[in-house]
Amino acid sequence: MRRLDVLELRDEKSQAAGHLTRGATLTGYDALARSVGLDPVHMMKAAGLPPAVLCNKDTLISVDSVATLFEASARASGQEAFGLLLAETRRISNLGVLAAVLREEPTLRAALQSLRRYMCVQNAGLGLKLEDMGQFTMAFLELKLQKPGDSRQGIEMAAGVTLRTLRALAHEDFHPVSICFRHGKPRSLEVHKRVLGATIDFSQPFDAIVCRSRDLDLAIPLADPELGHALKQWLDQQLTASSDEPLDQVRQVARVLIPSGSCSVERVAEQLGTHRRTLNRKLAVAGQSVSTVIDGVRAEMAETYLAGGGRTFYEVGYLLGFASGADFSRWFRGHFGMTASQWLARRGMGRPGRPIREHSELDAM
Repeated sequence: MRRLDVLELRDEKSQAAGHLTRGATLTGYDALARSVGLDPVHMMKAAGLPPAVLCNKDTLISVDSVATLFEASARASGQEAFGLLLAETRRISNLGVLAAVLREEPTLRAALQSLRRYMCVQNAGLGLKLEDMGQFTMAFLELKLQKPGDSRQGIEMAAGVTLRTLRALAHEDFHPVSICFRHGKPRSLEVHKRVLGATIDFSQPFDAIVCRSRDLDLAIPLADPELGHALKQWLDQQLTASSDEPLDQVRQVARVLIPSGSCSVERVAEQLGTHRRTLNRKLAVAGQSVSTVIDGVRAEMAETYLAGGGRTFYEVGYLLGFASGADFSRWFRGHFGMTASQWLARRGMGRPGRPIREHSELDAM
């Protein structure tokens, strides 16, 4: 399949399932939130994001939820430049394999083109469009939200991260003409000037980084275009091979939500930015539904916890999001056709962790 076909297919999937970003988008949020007097766990729960995402950078989450989190954090902390403060903590390495691709491009222009092309690997909710206008080149930024809302923090963070990436590639020898934002001017520009280091124009008809075209032809030191080509081929293969993507996405989200006890069909669909019916329709192609995938992931987790030992049945039930041991027992018997004790006995294992009385509610049901 041609690279263009792969990218178009990926884009169609993103539009159909809602725009998603990886948990890596929240890198540094925990520390920044605490530094400005916020409780990151409370803020994330209020935005509909499971706090466990902070420990799993590959988990897919809704771009709308992330935008809501950033705006709420800015309001609650009084930090108008919250998004830029977060961008200030980022390094190019936070882009993962995409960073390796960018480092091996011959010029900044080629790096920007690859960033635009492969942005979906990191964040399908952020759009980057380049327009050559002769003396100047515009890098337009777009935050793709399904629900209308304020995107000030998200777009400023995107501008900050993109600019820091270009500077890192050019060894700090890159200076844009200006940064344009749709939103209005904040009360203080201290953080904006420090992080962006360029002329900033607010209340513009677009969000964009304005560059001199000749500056984008700057060579990236030590770049190896052949290695870059090989990396891009690998990325294309990964995108082509992701035909079961909806199934993988549901499984990833389920693993994060299950311990919280809030892993419902509705919550999974919400995290993936789509409707439950749409998601079930996609999974039906693989003979699955959201409910069966959740149940399957929970069963895998149960087997892992039980076989690993060191935990009581109550603790395993808690880790699987059950409110009580009785709830865990009913589910386990319904799924496996036997009690947890019987499951362990058939595998020649004793009870995990601290002993539980034989007449406990777990074995009585």
